[in-house]
Amino acid sequence: MLKYKSSSGKFAKIFFYLCVYLSCMPLWLLFVLATSNFWPYPALLPERMSLEFFASVLGDTNTLNAALTTVLLGILTVLLSLAIAIPAAKALAQRSFWGKGFVRMLVLVPIVVPGIALIIGIHISMIRLGLAGTLFGVAIMHTLFAVPYSIRILTNMYEILGEELEQQAKVLGASPFFIFLRVTLPRIMPGILAAGMLGFSISIAQYITTFIIGGGRVITITILMVPLIRGAETHFAAVYSVLLLATSFLSLALIEGIVRRYYNFKNVYQV
Repeated sequence: MLKYKSSSGKFAKIFFYLCVYLSCMPLWLLFVLATSNFWPYPALLPERMSLEFFASVLGDTNTLNAALTTVLLGILTVLLSLAIAIPAAKALAQRSFWGKGFVRMLVLVPIVVPGIALIIGIHISMIRLGLAGTLFGVAIMHTLFAVPYSIRILTNMYEILGEELEQQAKVLGASPFFIFLRVTLPRIMPGILAAGMLGFSISIAQYITTFIIGGGRVITITILMVPLIRGAETHFAAVYSVLLLATSFLSLALIEGIVRRYYNFKNVYQV
């Protein structure tokens, strides 16, 4: 019996690592493509490896500006989506009002409806408001696609946690701001982290939205990368893909580090 459990555990571990390896396979191929200098067909591996494509891309000032713009748009998207999602999710989870079910479905419209249809309609309003071609205008459009996920995640958090502790704090005379800061926020922080990471990932992956609303004035990594893919410049496109992945991972690691530090070094219930 023990031998059966041991072999079963080894098989499960092998299967797990195999799944991880297969999941990461596209990433490994992406790195190989970005560093290969000569890869003729039908050779299985490149014949020459070089970092000249990285040097060319990183030596371009447009790359740094695009990376900074990408990160800034991601941060603005996260802040805007959370500012909308936190109160909206609380209302959907803990309040009863007429048409609540319809509102729940309405929140998901940006996901269900094709994005290009929404962008074309809103683009006219953006032009009239003077937001077309601006960083803030693009961030608003990114938020439109990120906020449904944030609301959904935080609504589930509020439903699971309930409002008993908030009611007790209110009975004890705590102010609404104190209740939110010391009771609600620490409890929904995992949901905020998940919603923030997802919103950031959605933002940095946007191309059509940034291209149409930005009007060629707001340049992100995807704006630089997609034309290279269409022009069959696969090596340079792979380098920009690697930079996009690195920007995403570093930013998300920074966000997670801040939250971990918040939990480890701050007593949120201390008055």
